[in-house]
Amino acid sequence: MSDVLAVRATGVIRGRNDVPPRFRPPAPPRHFVGRDAELAGIRAGVTVLHGASGVGKTALALKWLRERGSGDQLYVDLAARDLSQVLRAFGLDVESGDESSVFRSLVTLRQFTLLLDNADSAEQVTPLLPASGTVLVTSRSRLNLPQAQEIGVEPLADDGRLGPLLDRSYVELPERQARLYRLCAWEPDAFGVPVAAAIAGEADCDVEDALDDLVEKSLLTEVGDYAFRFHDLVRAHARAKRYQS
Repeated sequence: MSDVLAVRATGVIRGRNDVPPRFRPPAPPRHFVGRDAELAGIRAGVTVLHGASGVGKTALALKWLRERGSGDQLYVDLAARDLSQVLRAFGLDVESGDESSVFRSLVTLRQFTLLLDNADSAEQVTPLLPASGTVLVTSRSRLNLPQAQEIGVEPLADDGRLGPLLDRSYVELPERQARLYRLCAWEPDAFGVPVAAAIAGEADCDVEDALDDLVEKSLLTEVGDYAFRFHDLVRAHARAKRYQS
């Protein structure tokens, strides 16, 4: 298949024209503070946000998309999705080996602002980049893409604004959610429902609902299908609450 999708005379892709919900960018954390310089540094073209796990790269990208992005936006977690899943969600059944070219055409024709989250390498990202438009990429490493600007995301120091916001959200939590918030904060990276259930000693279904509540309150970030992660400062807050309980 060429780098051009089958289209109608109007240029509309044969398939879904809305963005499937699971590929829309989630809302940025409600407690997002700071990062003014990094937000100002993101521009049209390709921007790679690189830094340690949990430092807030995804939150930064989502904040930029919400406040400064334009048009339709497409979110792909490269650690949790493959291209065939994305394309099928748009009603596109693609032969093996053609996924990258069709994906690029989809992004170009729909003029998506694209977020590629949790990239491993330049080799993974390069085939997915459209010829034009705005693309944000998050990665733990510098990718050294020749056409991209790279912004290092360092751990964010607490300037005193975040703690009171987290305290207010924490005291509103029901006991099950508050307990899970404290216990799961000791997981250093992303974790799933079975891990959280084992930590809490509860059934998966009960824990799943509680984790969803924490996501709704922006105390936890969903980074894939039922995979969750704390921002560093939120994790520190939750750990402190465990010692205070």
